[in-house]
Amino acid sequence: MSRSIASVLTLILAATSGAGASQAQDKAPLAVTVTGLHSSSGQLIACLWKDRKGFPSCQKSPSARRLVLPVDGTTMHFAFPDVPRGSYAVTVHHDENGDGRMQRNFIGMPKEGVGISNNPGGMPGFAKSLIDVGTEGRITIRMRYLFD
Repeated sequence: MSRSIASVLTLILAATSGAGASQAQDKAPLAVTVTGLHSSSGQLIACLWKDRKGFPSCQKSPSARRLVLPVDGTTMHFAFPDVPRGSYAVTVHHDENGDGRMQRNFIGMPKEGVGISNNPGGMPGFAKSLIDVGTEGRITIRMRYLFD
C-alpha cells in the first residue's frame, strides 16, 4: 500500500513540476533601451500595455504595468520582468521635473520627451505600437521631444 501511495505522489510531483516549468517558459523579461534623452534630470516613466484601455496615458489605465526609474544618462536600459508571451505596446515619458505628470502646452502637446514602441511618427494608435513578445523580448525606443 505504501508503494502505491509513493507512486501516486511521485506522479503528482512530476506533473506539477512540469507545469511550473511550462509556465515559466511562457514568461520572459522584455528588455527596453531608450535612446535620445536630452538630459539626466528627472525620471523615466515606462508603461507596458496589453490592451488599449487608457492608451497612451499610463495614469488612466488600470491594466498597464508601470516602472518609474531615475534618469542616469542619455540612454536608459531596463526590463519589464515576467512578461507573458503576446502582443504589447510600450510607452516612455521623460518626466524631467519629476512631478509624475506629462507637461503639456496650451493645445495639449507634450512639452516633455515621449516615446512609443515601433518608433512611429506622430500620435499612433494602439495597434501600430504593438510588438510581439516571445521567449525573449528586446526593443529600442527613441525618445522624441516636440519642443526644444
